[in-house]
Order: sequence, then C-alpha cells, then structure tokens
Amino acid sequence: MPGYKRPCRFCGKLVDENSTVCPFCTRAHPLQMVCPYCFAPIRVDWKVCNACAKPLIVACPKCAAPIGPDSDACERCHTVVRYRCPTCAAVLTLGSRRCDRCGAKLKEYWKAHGV
Repeated sequence: MPGYKRPCRFCGKLVDENSTVCPFCTRAHPLQMVCPYCFAPIRVDWKVCNACAKPLIVACPKCAAPIGPDSDACERCHTVVRYRCPTCAAVLTLGSRRCDRCGAKLKEYWKAHGV
C-alpha cells in the first residue's frame, strides 16, 4: 500500500516502509533488526548471522566493549567501528571507493568523516 508508514523501532516516529535509515533519529534499519552486512533478518540473541555467518557482535578495538549489530560506535569510548553507506546503510570497508551493495561513490563521505 503506497504511503503506508510504520514506527521506527528506535525513536517511534513514523517512517516509510522501505526506509533504510530513519530520517528522524538517523539509525539504520529502523523497522526490523537485520544483519549489518547482508541485511538478512536476525534476532537479538544471535551471535552470528544465519545467512552470511559474519559476527553480529564485535569488540571495540579501543576498549574491548561488545558492540551489537544496531550500533556503529562504542557506547563506552565512542570509537566508530562500522561505517555505513549514506545511500543504502550497508557496512563499508574502510576507505572503499564505492559501496559494494549499491555502488554509491564514497569520496565525499570519507572526507566528511575525516578518513
């Protein structure tokens, strides 16, 4: 149904059903929990993705705190551990020129993030 909106699971504001990022709180994948690498649906208690087998929980390189699939930065020391494509919210390889998922050019994105 066109125009149908659902509440963002982070902030509760209504977003389009096909949104990859909430326009209000800027969190990726506002409607359901998904693997940050392959976008397969996941559950809160999973340690690895059942589709791509990549770890859903990673350790912060600075303080070793666990960081789940919904977080891109460490809550303890604020170190960024995952960068996401501004177009499709896919996890990016540090310094990549294009997004592997959607093909978006990332030169300006890396400049803005000081990488």
